[in-house]
Amino acid sequence: MTDEDLVDPTPELPDNTPIDRIRFPARIQNGLAAAGLKTIGEVREASDEILLSFQDVGHSSVAYLRETLGLPSCDGVRPLGKKPA
Repeated sequence: MTDEDLVDPTPELPDNTPIDRIRFPARIQNGLAAAGLKTIGEVREASDEILLSFQDVGHSSVAYLRETLGLPSCDGVRPLGKKPA
């Protein structure tokens, strides 16, 4: 996959978007992959505490993820009527 195939992280991305299709900084990409996360939804639903437990993911990385991907739904799963377009 080339850099042209990657997309920028946005809150509008569907939860089932694979992490390896997103243009993340290398440190964040490597930390999420090493932790076994596969989709944007998994990142959104992981607590800050869980994300901070991953190697190479610190407070600034978590802030970046929350800002660019949006926050998780308060129900743990996004209700059908509230999924990003």
